[in-house]
Amino acid sequence: MLLRIILIIQILFLIILNKLSKYAQHFTKLELMRARLDVFQNESGREGVDFIVKTKSGNYHELYLQPINLETERSVKITKTVLGEPKDNLWVALVLFMKDIEPVLYLIPSTQLAKPDDYIFIDNDQGERFKHLSNWEIKVFTKAIPELSKFALTYQVKNLI
Repeated sequence: MLLRIILIIQILFLIILNKLSKYAQHFTKLELMRARLDVFQNESGREGVDFIVKTKSGNYHELYLQPINLETERSVKITKTVLGEPKDNLWVALVLFMKDIEPVLYLIPSTQLAKPDDYIFIDNDQGERFKHLSNWEIKVFTKAIPELSKFALTYQVKNLI
């Protein structure tokens, strides 16, 4: 009986997580379109890229979507093997969800992850033997918001050149 309850709870959690992820996809796409960017769902099959953004100058940028529910989480971990090597045209689209507050979209350059500050941006390198477990972590907490605000979409649009 207990195993059945645990299984039901896990299934409900996955359903909620999937809904949050879908909402984050729609929200991100709409926000990028409002910023007058061409947005395409990634259909190339490359893991670690959810959207392709084309700028007015014809450049393409890849976006990795990472939603976070601040009611239950305080950080996100991005597996290095999934995201790939940081590069100038690869971004993390961090979508913050909080109860009774409009979601917030931050566009964080992947190159920022390669410069950890051990405060907000953390490099959890696991060495060669456990390389598949290595990840970058982004912590979200009250004192981090002013720093993260620099990555708000309204400020980052000009960097998508």
